[in-house]
Amino acid sequence: MDFFVPKYRRNPNEKLESLYSGVAGGHQTVTTIVKRSLDCNRMEATRVYGPGIPRGQGGRIGVLVLGGMETTLDEMEYILGAKQDKKFIPQRGSGEIAKMCRALLERRNEQIEARQKYLKANPSEKPKKRRIRLHLPVGFRYVGTSEPGLCVLARV
Repeated sequence: MDFFVPKYRRNPNEKLESLYSGVAGGHQTVTTIVKRSLDCNRMEATRVYGPGIPRGQGGRIGVLVLGGMETTLDEMEYILGAKQDKKFIPQRGSGEIAKMCRALLERRNEQIEARQKYLKANPSEKPKKRRIRLHLPVGFRYVGTSEPGLCVLARV
């Protein structure tokens, strides 16, 4: 009997619960992505291990980014990269989360503006509006009633 389990594939638009990057066991780094499983019944964590940090290089043990199923993998990796590039200061200010959210909002707005400029320059690529028509079976039609807004299906 063979079991086919899907391998982890990076999907930049996938909604995540949380992302953690830090030290695992002292000699290697770990990045853990917590997301909803394919059957949507449970949460699953995907861990990716990397090389360790040389001694004396970092003061930060780990970075935990909570998205709450509304932030995409691409945005969470952007926040993680910004946190890792920033110099570690042991004391944290009260406005750090607000600054992180503001930076993410500005990035989203820049991406929307860039997409709008692209669509303005290339109007043929705009998505066309679809019209959904209701098809009734042959020999039936809607008949109005004395009640406004209520129609009944009647055989013709």
